[in-house]
Amino acid sequence: MSNEAAPVCGSDDLRDVHAFWNTAPCGSHFVDRLADERATFAAYRRFRYQTEWHIPEFAAFAESRDKRVLEIGCGNGADAVMFAAHGARYVGVDLTEKAVDATRRHLALEGLEGQCRVANVEQLDYADATFDIVYSYGALHHTPSPERAMREVWRVLKPGGTALVMLYHRHSFNYYVRILAYMRARLLVEILTRSWRGAADRARSGLRGNAAAEIWDVHYQNFRRRGWSYLRADTFTHHCTDGPDCPRAYVFSRRDVARLFGGFTAIDLQVAHFPLNKYSLGVLVPRPLERRLGAALGWHLQIRAVK
Repeated sequence: MSNEAAPVCGSDDLRDVHAFWNTAPCGSHFVDRLADERATFAAYRRFRYQTEWHIPEFAAFAESRDKRVLEIGCGNGADAVMFAAHGARYVGVDLTEKAVDATRRHLALEGLEGQCRVANVEQLDYADATFDIVYSYGALHHTPSPERAMREVWRVLKPGGTALVMLYHRHSFNYYVRILAYMRARLLVEILTRSWRGAADRARSGLRGNAAAEIWDVHYQNFRRRGWSYLRADTFTHHCTDGPDCPRAYVFSRRDVARLFGGFTAIDLQVAHFPLNKYSLGVLVPRPLERRLGAALGWHLQIRAVK
């Protein structure tokens, strides 16, 4: 991998990655928990496919009928339900027990079949050429070695099988404008206004996302521990993708993807995700415009690769 896609300076310890993501199944913080668990899962599926409407287009769930599908990073099981509902022979793995348990419950509540287990994507316990499809939407950029993970993806795929992978996009609005410009400037303001008061109490750890006001308390404490080097792009980025305590996150260019998927015979890459519809006025933006913005400046690299 090139220096352009070098890992951010977080922890390489898989136990730290596990600890961060095991606080709650991925995506849970986007919706309120309802008394009826099935209704909670349904609310998340609606949110996911309304704000990330490009996922069903990319995943092509209907094309998985009667195929053996491995999902890496099953989260709370939204995509698992879609694959299983369309007739896939679904297997889901995740590094965390909470995600595996949530996906099992989600499938069971919908009356669908599927297997789920805890696993490390860098050391999958499956035989060579086991799966027709390996799908991972937003997990492989959080493992300490995406290179080892992709070698495992290639190994467990059958010849002619398809890998469907989403990775974070370096050359995106989110990376250059929100993370490197806005969030670093916002933290600089926090540093300048708080420094005279001394240390502030850290609000809490394991925060997901970047919307909560408490994230700036965590960023400030990270700065106090690491100094000005914390604001370097290759250090700061991983704290701004999924939460300030996220221990590892990579961003990739098209060139990096070509190297990472070098063993595959065919690679198709699309850029997506400029989620204006998450915001109150954003719902007024026509879908074709949002699609064009996503294709030009989106945060998601969607890779379809054939072994």
